[in-house]
Amino acid sequence: MLPPIRCFTCGAPLGHLWEEYSRRVSQGEEPGKVLDSLGVRRYCCRRTLLTTVTYVEELAKYPVYARIREKVVRKYFVESEGGDRVS
Repeated sequence: MLPPIRCFTCGAPLGHLWEEYSRRVSQGEEPGKVLDSLGVRRYCCRRTLLTTVTYVEELAKYPVYARIREKVVRKYFVESEGGDRVS
């Protein structure tokens, strides 16, 4: 999942807070205090930031996804010399 752009419940913009929030929490600050200092008061917005898990960077490390991507590209997008799809 990517970082949230808006709160899923009320629609308040949160995307501009994500980098600061994640940086400070990774440095060891308490998440609740970070949210207070960033001005996030609504419990729905706090929940959205607290429960967000970004795993896109983690998945990108594994080569199995690169192999799957290559297989799909070869199967559906690479055209042979005659203009037909390669199967």
